[in-house]
Amino acid sequence: MAKLGDYEFPEIGLTESVELTRRIYDKLGGEVRRDALAIVLGMSSAGGAFGARASALRIWGLATGRSSIELTPAGVQVSSPTSLEEEAQVMRRLAASVPLFNELHGRIGDSSVDQSVLAAMLQEITGVEMNEVVRRVAMIERIFEGIRGYLNASVDLQVEKNSMSRIGTNIENLPEGWMEFRYDDGALRMRETAANLDMLIATLESRRDRLSG
Repeated sequence: MAKLGDYEFPEIGLTESVELTRRIYDKLGGEVRRDALAIVLGMSSAGGAFGARASALRIWGLATGRSSIELTPAGVQVSSPTSLEEEAQVMRRLAASVPLFNELHGRIGDSSVDQSVLAAMLQEITGVEMNEVVRRVAMIERIFEGIRGYLNASVDLQVEKNSMSRIGTNIENLPEGWMEFRYDDGALRMRETAANLDMLIATLESRRDRLSG
């Protein structure tokens, strides 16, 4: 577990943590002893690399427990979503589950900032010495950038079930400035913004990784 002041943050990104969560769900039944999971991953249960992954599952809200790791309801939901819309929604909730990243997002929004500005913000938020911030800022920047598409995504998101039979008949009903993604049992609609496109791309990449795995 990594901390800046009173703020803990995951050392492993959300996408990688969700991939591990899905392995636990698909291959291990949703619950596994810590030492057994380490063996599955080819790591030492006492090692820092494994500890970082286990802590990230907890911080992202994907799993609980120490000697035994059990998926949370959110961990189960993101491992077996019933639709693309449900997957996008739960990923957005998970992305918003880390207070430090929420503080950063509140200050940055969808703007671009360089690492020196980010470091200054982190010092202001956490109150720690700048040398400690500098030691952590590259990791925080990498993980934060990985979830910004979800944090920036508009709340204007709709789902229409069983729409495939109506392809070509309701395009005129799509509001101006909105986009629609159709899949086998419905259609995902959202405002056409850069943030929503980022969220959709990230969600599709996650689904692709799951299918290829």
